[in-house]
Formats: sequence, structure tokens, C-alpha cells
Amino acid sequence: MKSALLLSLSAFALAAPTKEAASGSKIAFSRARHQHKPRADGTVDLDRFLGTLKYTALKYNKDFPLPDVLQEASLVLKRDTDAEDPLTDQVEGDEDELYYGPGYIGAAKQLFTFDFDTGSSDTFVPGPQCGAAQGCPHTQKYNQQGTDEHNTTSITYGSGSVSGENYFDTLTVAGLTAQKQNIVSLTQAAGFNDSNADGLLGLAFQSIAASKSTPYFFNLVNQGTVNPTEFSFYLGRQKSGTAQNSELTLGGRDEAKYTGAFTNVPVTSQNYWQVAIGGAKVGSGLNLPTLPTTAGQAAIDTGTTLIIAPTIAAASIFAQIPGSIPLPLGVGVPLMTLFAYPCASKPNVSLVFAGKNFAVNNLDFNFGTLNEGLGLGLANNTIAGQLANGYCLAGIAGADLDPTQNLWVVGDTFLKNWYSTYHYTSPTSAYVAFAKAV
Repeated sequence: MKSALLLSLSAFALAAPTKEAASGSKIAFSRARHQHKPRADGTVDLDRFLGTLKYTALKYNKDFPLPDVLQEASLVLKRDTDAEDPLTDQVEGDEDELYYGPGYIGAAKQLFTFDFDTGSSDTFVPGPQCGAAQGCPHTQKYNQQGTDEHNTTSITYGSGSVSGENYFDTLTVAGLTAQKQNIVSLTQAAGFNDSNADGLLGLAFQSIAASKSTPYFFNLVNQGTVNPTEFSFYLGRQKSGTAQNSELTLGGRDEAKYTGAFTNVPVTSQNYWQVAIGGAKVGSGLNLPTLPTTAGQAAIDTGTTLIIAPTIAAASIFAQIPGSIPLPLGVGVPLMTLFAYPCASKPNVSLVFAGKNFAVNNLDFNFGTLNEGLGLGLANNTIAGQLANGYCLAGIAGADLDPTQNLWVVGDTFLKNWYSTYHYTSPTSAYVAFAKAV
């Protein structure tokens, strides 16, 4: 029997795999603020952007040496049984930042809003001991009526951290219930900025779970609750008027949210949803060469706003964009590099997966206009002068988060263009599939 679960964020929802999933429940969410919104004048809110960047870097490498400009930044977090549940797009102005939706914990069916994250594997919500002073400003607190495991989980992100007590309880998303799901009942969430989601629901593999417990989706698989054994994301775009259509589908794909055939990309390492990336291309035309030094591995991450490429790959991309300016964060050899480019230009950037090109829309590549303040903050008067002349911040940054495998982190800058399905059959059969989002 198929049941549809659709999570709708004022821009994000769980989507049905086929039209028959329309019988499933749909939960709509109101719009909320996003994390890197531009200011009223259209310029980048750099503090919030840097907070997002810091969180992503430390999410993938807890020991990543942060440049000084990121040290003090507040951390920002950015279903056949067919299950659909609408997700909300945390959005303000014309920008999209965080997609979140509802879930229910325990016999009391406590409602929490979650950031659904393919780049992590734990589930945590505020516990009764975690108030505003401990980093949990939301009023909804877990009642701890599940089974106390009498141990704790802690995750450190540089100067920030989350920690809490482990409980087993039921977790229901869009009508699909995982039994004996590990829930981290937070006692603190230090160093994080505000988010409209109550907690995080990780959808990656158990190998990276700080709690060492089975993630929600894999509990559904093991308990025979979801079929087919996959989930899918459609991330809408505020600028295109599709934010309210965002979806997460458990147990299939929503045919109304994509067009054309899927390209399956095998998972190469079962930690993140990690696949091989063939590289990047810049320009238009049918026979563009793949840029040198851009191939590697890519973590497909719905919980990350932008794209982070290895340093040398990012440099190769922006060398093909006339007028672009590297913005190194750090002294000497930069630990991380942002990039600015002339706002009047519209670069054609594509990523290559399984030998096929996947374009990034300029609406997503452009993170907003910059001003000379960034250059002055970097103690670089030359850059400050250049940025005063119509430059925008690019949605691709450079950082060597894992130099051993040239790791990319491919977030919403890419995923708003491509409907993505995450399929798992067995430890030797898993893939991510992309089709053109409508």
C-alpha cells in the first residue's frame, strides 16, 4: 500500500513519486527568514554568509583551520510507501536559504520542524534543559518520554557545539514512522545563530553519525516501511515563484516536479551521499572541454546553501569568468577563497556527473552585490576599490575540506536546478539521480 508524504516548506515539501501519491498527506508551512539574505539595498549580508560558510566547513572537517575572518562568525545552519510532506523555504527578499518541514516524535506526536539534511546523519531537537541561554530559543521542547539510553552525543563545530542526551522514540515524517529512532535531546547548542527550524534530521549514512545510531531513512528501510527505498528533493526558488512548491518525497519521486530522464550517479563512499564529479565547465556550446583540475568527489548536500569546490578547481572555474576577483580569507596561503564577478555578466557554469553536463542558473550563482566593505574587512584596499564597481558574490567558494579526494560540497546553488533522488538498495547498490527541475 502506498502512502504519500509531502513536506512543504513555504518553499520546501516532501514530494510524491508518482501521481498516485496524491492521496498522501500534505502539510504546508509559512515562509520564514533565510540565512544569507541580502540587505534592503541588495548587498550581501556578509556576517550571515560567513556564518553559513563556517558551519559547512566544520561540518565536513572538524579540524579545518578557519581563517581569522571566520573564527568569530556565528554558526548558521543553513518517502512505496510514497510519502510526501511539504517543506518551508526559510526566505526573505528574493533569496532561499534553508528548507525545512515537520516531523512528529513519540506517542504524544510532538511537532517539530526539521532541517532535512543529506550531509549529516543525526537527529536532534531541543530538550527541556536547553533554553535560550543554551542556544535553544524555540519554545517546543522534547518531552523525553522515550527510552533513555543513559548516554550522550556531542558534536563540535569549531567554537560552536551541540550536545544532548540520547533517547529511543518513534519519529514520523509525512506519515512514515521509524521505530526506535535515536533522538538527541539537546542540552546546549552553543555558537549557533537563529534558525526557524527546531532541529536537524540527518539523511546521510550511519558511518558519520556522531550518535553511532541508524539514521531515520535507513531505519525506514530496515523496518520495511518505505518502498521504493529512496527519497527525493525538489528545492523551489523564490526568484522564480516556485519556493512554495518545494518538496521532500519519501519512497519515490514526484513526476510533477521534474522533466526528462534521470541520470544515475553511483555512490562511491557511504558516509555522505558522495559521488564522483567529472569536473566543471564554463561557457556555452556543445563541445566545451572540462576544465583541468576540477574532477574529484562530491557530497550532495541539501543542508548547504552554496557550492564549495577544491581550491584549485574553484580557481580554474573563475579563470574562465572575465573580470572575476578572488577574495582570499586568510593571510599567506588562503584557507578559503570567495569569488566576486561583474554583476552585469551571466556566467554559464555547469558541473559534470556521469559524463553529462548539469547547468547552474545565474539566479542561483549570484548571491548578491558586494561593496567596498568586504575589501576593507580583508585589509585589502585594492579589492575594496574594485568591489565598489558593480561586483556580485558568487555561489561557488574554494576550500580544501578533504585534499585526499578533491572533495566538493554541492548544495542548494546546484540543487535548485536539478531534482535529486537518493536511492539505496544495499551496501553495494546506492546512487544519486538527477533530472531537470521544473
